Amino acid sequence: MTLTGDIEAERAALAESLSAAGASAHAGCGTWTARDLAAHLVAEERTAAVSTFIARSLVVRGIAVPAPPRLVDFAIRREHRCSFTELIARLRRPVPRLLLRPRVAPLTLFEYWTHHDDLIGAGAHAVPPTLAQAIPPLLRYQLTKLPAGVRVMVDTGDGGPKSSVGPESGPTVTVRGTPANMVRWLAGRRADVAFTGSDGHVQALRSFAGRV
Repeated sequence: MTLTGDIEAERAALAESLSAAGASAHAGCGTWTARDLAAHLVAEERTAAVSTFIARSLVVRGIAVPAPPRLVDFAIRREHRCSFTELIARLRRPVPRLLLRPRVAPLTLFEYWTHHDDLIGAGAHAVPPTLAQAIPPLLRYQLTKLPAGVRVMVDTGDGGPKSSVGPESGPTVTVRGTPANMVRWLAGRRADVAFTGSDGHVQALRSFAGRV
C-alpha cells in the first residue's frame, strides 16, 4: 500500500477504535479521554490544516515547534462544543490534502498511528509498512534532546537505510528495534529497543525521554 493509503487506513481505523472505546475511555496519552483525543485531532484540521502543515514542515527540517500546553488545551476545549459522535464523524471525512503532501505525510501517519497505538495498546496494533518513513524526521526533531557529541544511528533490522544524527566524527551509539518500536522510542513511549556503544554513551542515551 502507498503512504497515502496507509494514512487513510490508519485514520479510519483510529476513528473506529475511538467510537468503540467511548467518549470517556482513557486515550493512553496523559490524562486525555477518547473525546479529548478526537477533539485534538479535529482541532489540527481547522482552516484546512494550514497551521498543522506549517508546523510539520518545520519538524521535517529538525526545528522543534512544540505547542504550549495551554494552547493545546484551549483547542481541545473549543472542539468540545461538538458531541463525541460529531467529532468521530469529522474524523471519518477525507484527510486534509495538505497533510498528504509528501513533505509531511510521514508525520501525518505518525500522528494517527501513535495515538491509535496509545489508545488500543501496542500488542493489538498493526504496523503499516510505510511507518518507517517517519523515523528520519523524528530523529532530526529529537536531536537537541539526545546526548551532545554522540552520533546516534538507528537500525530497524529490515534491510533499509540506517538513519543517523549527530557529529560524523563523534562516538556512535546504535539503537536497534523494529520500525514500530523505534517510532515509539522517538515519541517517548515505552519501546523494546537495544543500544550498542560505549557504556557511558549508552547510559546517557537510555535517559532520553522524547516528547512530541
